[in-house]
Amino acid sequence: MKAKREALTSLFRAMREGKVDEDIIDLLLLINSINGIYTTSSCSGRIGIIEEPALGAKPLSRWLIKVHREMTFEEAREALKKAEKGLIFLKSQPPIFHVVAEDIEKAKKLHELGLASGFKYTTFKVISKRYLVEINATEYLTAPLGRDGRVLIDDEYLSFALEVGNSMLMRSKGRLPRLGRNFRKLREELGEDELFYELAEKFEIKAR
Repeated sequence: MKAKREALTSLFRAMREGKVDEDIIDLLLLINSINGIYTTSSCSGRIGIIEEPALGAKPLSRWLIKVHREMTFEEAREALKKAEKGLIFLKSQPPIFHVVAEDIEKAKKLHELGLASGFKYTTFKVISKRYLVEINATEYLTAPLGRDGRVLIDDEYLSFALEVGNSMLMRSKGRLPRLGRNFRKLREELGEDELFYELAEKFEIKAR
């Protein structure tokens, strides 16, 4: 598929530039090595503090801190000092994978795989004649912290919100091994893609 070649080229370039979440690189390589499917934008799950000029103004938002692991209280307090204008939120978001399938049958398999792996928000849709499956979990947290540079919560609340957000993040990340096992089974069923190995060699990416 021409689209898969372009997607793999983009992924491998991003990997070489250190722009891919380290803890899902093996999983992304596994998924893309499967015949008839490939990934687009994906994330290993994250927690951070974000400043939004207004509700829903995502394109103009600014992350004060964003990490793909548990965040410490000290990191959060230091990040809040950077707040200037807009609403301030603590956000915890689970891993999310966008996987394109070449036909409806593979899309159905991906949908079932996501649900069976514990990612209960998994959906699929047709976009520009592509079958896009979003493998997504339920552990989302958004907690307001302040506005226009003013932190309107105390240390006890911040510590509590971080504890909940970190727990949700790690719980959702805990499903990644099961997701990997299910994708390995799918590769056994659908076979491996020669295009993946051809491009991996070209970009000197070691397929693990």
